[in-house]
Amino acid sequence: MFVTVVLTPETGAIFASSTGVPLRLISPEYYEVDIAGETTSLPMLQLNDQRAIALLMDIEMGLAFGDRVGKALAARFEALKPEVVVGSATLGIPVAMDVSRHLGLDKYVILQKSPKFHLDDALEEPVRSITTDEPQRLLLDRRQISTLQGRRVVIVDDVIATGASMAGAMRLVRRAGAKVLAVGTILTEGNKWREALAQDVNLVKRLGHIPQFSIVDGEARVEPTSLDPLTPSDPI
Repeated sequence: MFVTVVLTPETGAIFASSTGVPLRLISPEYYEVDIAGETTSLPMLQLNDQRAIALLMDIEMGLAFGDRVGKALAARFEALKPEVVVGSATLGIPVAMDVSRHLGLDKYVILQKSPKFHLDDALEEPVRSITTDEPQRLLLDRRQISTLQGRRVVIVDDVIATGASMAGAMRLVRRAGAKVLAVGTILTEGNKWREALAQDVNLVKRLGHIPQFSIVDGEARVEPTSLDPLTPSDPI
């Protein structure tokens, strides 16, 4: 499920930005997932009366975590010889930076999700999300088009859930004239992203997977259909 969360530094409370409702821990309070060969405990947060999520906030995981996942994703990309790494704001920014560093690349490109003063004439791509009626879009600074045009590119993010944002990022980068070699993410969540990415699903390189959760009798329970149907040929 797609949800944008906001952490308030003053109180440490986490809110769903679309509703302003604070998210609270639910039993079990943590979900353990293997990320690049190490076990990571993610807090379990209640979204509403029916749903909960295991939340990864990569910007709060520390420099060592960022270095580890950046190195692991870069290793999956190295043989493809990418020239540019693209990430989406906000949680995809540190992923793009760490992957670029481990690939020995200096420049990277960030796709924005909210208007900025320098993006009045940005190249735009709508994001067709099935989980919200609010219009969404990705924005590419036109001054960055020359960085992408004719280049070999990988696109990274922190989590791919519905796949809508990543599919939009791929469309936008291709419109800018880049060749998308692969897509990288720390985690995939559920399996809806497979349908959204369609023929591009085999481009995905991931470091781990988390299921989706329903709330039953006050506890978060794994939805069996959201478990990872990993096969030996699946790109991970």
